Amino acid sequence: MYSNSPSAAQEFSPFLNQLIARHPDWLEELRADDRLEKPFPPSADRLAADIDQYGLNTALRCFRNREMMRLIWRDLNGLAPVDEILADLSTLADICLQSSVDYHQKVLEEKHGSPRNEEGEAQRIIVIGLGKLGGNELNLSSDIDIIFCYPDRGACDGRGRLANEQFFTRLARNIIRSLSDITVDGFCFRVDTRLRPFGDSGPLVSSFNALEQYYQREGRDWERYALIKARPVAGDLDSGRVLLQILRPFVYRRYIDFGAIEALRDMHSNVREDALRKDRLDDIKRGPGGIREIEFLVQTFQLLRGGRDRRLQTASIFSALDGLAELDLLSVEAITQILDAYRFLRKTENRIQALHDQQTHRVPGGDDGLRVARAMGFENMPDFKAALRNTRDTVQSLFEKSLPQPASPADEKSRWHTLWQRARNNRMDEPLEFTSPGLLADFAKRLNRLSLSQRASQRLDHFMPLLLERIDARSPGNAVVQRVLDLVSAICRRSAYLSLLVQNPDASERMLELFTASKRVAQAVTRYPALLDELIDPALGANPPDKEDIQAGVERILAGITDTESTLQELNYLKQVISLRIAVAILKSTMSANQASTALSLLAQVLIQAALTLSLREMESRHGRLPGPELAVIAYGSLGACTLGFDSDLDLIFLYQPGKNLSDGRRPITTERYHTGVARRLLSLLSAITPSGRLYSIDARLRPNGRAGLLVSSLDAFSRYQMEEAWVWELQALTRARFVAGNAETAEIFTAIRKQVLTAPRDKDHIRHEVLSMRGRIQAEHGAGNLLKFSEGGLLDIEFVVQLGLLLNAREFPETINSTEMGWQLKGLLDCGWLNPDAFQALDDAYAQLSRLRQQNALVDDSAQAGKLAFVNTAQAFCNEILR
Repeated sequence: MYSNSPSAAQEFSPFLNQLIARHPDWLEELRADDRLEKPFPPSADRLAADIDQYGLNTALRCFRNREMMRLIWRDLNGLAPVDEILADLSTLADICLQSSVDYHQKVLEEKHGSPRNEEGEAQRIIVIGLGKLGGNELNLSSDIDIIFCYPDRGACDGRGRLANEQFFTRLARNIIRSLSDITVDGFCFRVDTRLRPFGDSGPLVSSFNALEQYYQREGRDWERYALIKARPVAGDLDSGRVLLQILRPFVYRRYIDFGAIEALRDMHSNVREDALRKDRLDDIKRGPGGIREIEFLVQTFQLLRGGRDRRLQTASIFSALDGLAELDLLSVEAITQILDAYRFLRKTENRIQALHDQQTHRVPGGDDGLRVARAMGFENMPDFKAALRNTRDTVQSLFEKSLPQPASPADEKSRWHTLWQRARNNRMDEPLEFTSPGLLADFAKRLNRLSLSQRASQRLDHFMPLLLERIDARSPGNAVVQRVLDLVSAICRRSAYLSLLVQNPDASERMLELFTASKRVAQAVTRYPALLDELIDPALGANPPDKEDIQAGVERILAGITDTESTLQELNYLKQVISLRIAVAILKSTMSANQASTALSLLAQVLIQAALTLSLREMESRHGRLPGPELAVIAYGSLGACTLGFDSDLDLIFLYQPGKNLSDGRRPITTERYHTGVARRLLSLLSAITPSGRLYSIDARLRPNGRAGLLVSSLDAFSRYQMEEAWVWELQALTRARFVAGNAETAEIFTAIRKQVLTAPRDKDHIRHEVLSMRGRIQAEHGAGNLLKFSEGGLLDIEFVVQLGLLLNAREFPETINSTEMGWQLKGLLDCGWLNPDAFQALDDAYAQLSRLRQQNALVDDSAQAGKLAFVNTAQAFCNEILR
């Protein structure tokens, strides 16, 4: 390998030598400021000073060329990684653009006044960078791809009332000329605005409304692809970020966008066809295995999956690859290969362009080719070309392996194609030879009443023969066939889901398998078809979600979305996804019933905390922060006991520490009002209906004095009530109560109160009488209902046994109430001698088995009945003995 000498940069770049010859003072200045040896990015202050001294156009060119001198020196002398060079070049462009915007807007405003919207608000131009500029990955001699826009229509407030569109069009033209015109000092940046709506034939600047309307009505798939790299680079950056939020739904679909695959394949074919042209073979950007293929590979994943995961909504290829790694969408090895290849090719690109400051990507021959080879660290051209060829071969291989493969074309001669066409065209002259012909015929009739687009019809005709063949092979029965056809009815007008199933045959097979196994899963996926995205993962159910997975998912949503409505919708979708994963884990026996209940309880706990965070944000925006500890959320019932099921309500109460301080906002309120507002909003968020469902049904009646009591209770009031007024059934409920969200200090005080209440001296005969009376009332009311829960020896009976034991023994054995979980409490009652080993074993086994059957009933059917089960009879005998 070649070792760079201190003058390597000058040896490898004739353009650098020309700059040094013309401006030796620049080199000395850069050396004196230590900017050659150390990473000091371009400075907007320096350009501003140059503009004051030399004028805008001369200053821009001198500033650009001085920075090019520094960057080429650092790059070719091996003093900076390629990532730094790309980022600094992008910063250089940003600074030049911003200075041009500021200068020309001031000049135009002096003549025409300030542009304003109809409400009189001042308007500024926004420059959106695309391509490598948008990604902060500009090369040494790159065009800058930009779009000019402004927020609202209106007019200037000076004489003549020039319309905003006219003002900003003149401003944009002036900016382009200042950057791209060739003068005695050269040029600053070549500017390309052809990516704007309607290209060269469209207006040079557009309002936000015009952009939104264009992309909704006219936007094409390649424009979605281009906008992945969009970034506000100059002008009103805050408004630019607002615009990108407006356009985000156009770029990123909420579901995994397999509907875009056909368009991506066309783009893929165009990229590959262009790469294979004879004049592209030496082109490291557009040629086979070049930079464009790497960019297309990464951006395809972003386009397909970015709507579901905001980690992929980034203009930076480096950040996007980090997201792909976190999501396990590409292997660590593949991502390492992509990064190594990308950096190698981008370094090569810079060394080619450093030769003569020309926008070229072709590896030159002759002396220039040798300069590039040696600048890349090789002694000769053959060694360099071999390394380049290996790199491009690696990229080509990754490009082909990683992108979605085309589905097999439909076999129009197949039996299943014929069957589907006969059913769809209502040709009943011959019987439909299918496992459920009547259901298929009814489905086809329903389908004919739907108004499907041509694309949706084509996708449906491709998918249905494949589906019918798989159904026939399984012969799953009418109930399952009906579930599957209900799903197709639900998704056929959102045909991207049909594409997903066609493109992923294994996903179709998993769908059939799960729909056969679980009515609940089928209903969930049919109601929320976005869950089909989960079926793509072959490991679905093999790795049940854990605490870290759930917590990380919620944190990403809270960090990535600013408005409450969108955040709530994403939290609901996350709940659906995690619940599906838990359900499949149960069906695949990779998670026990107890583990599933624990996971569902953990999910609820994390979502409550997320909703509490949103509630606090909203309250702070209206009333400011409240000094002192925040609210604490206490869970009773199944969440408190960590036995949550798929359809369980949440029993919650809210506690706070009293204080005399008011909130510090413009509308200050008292501690009680503040916490009450937070709790009300929390209940509203948890129970709100969104397109992704509802988080939970909430029951807050277990608070002191029930519905007649205050929604939030101070710790003092809660303690007094529990010690002096609580009914025995409320004490039973308290045995299962625990802190789940909010302030930890308040939670510690609650835990102490709970212990004080449950260990207080009791009239044991009174306790036993009240527990037995409550048991009798519940059995009389629900005895004919859910037998797993309400029969003698059922879940509730065992819970009553444990609650009675805790209330009778907690004073003498306080360790029995340290946990709210059934297993721990049963063990505590065994250890203190209140339960004998036989009773403990029978009740523990019965509770575990009943919990498993409850999960099975929720997922599969409701056929399991407690009265038919031998272990329930054993538990019943012990329950009757204890609760007599």
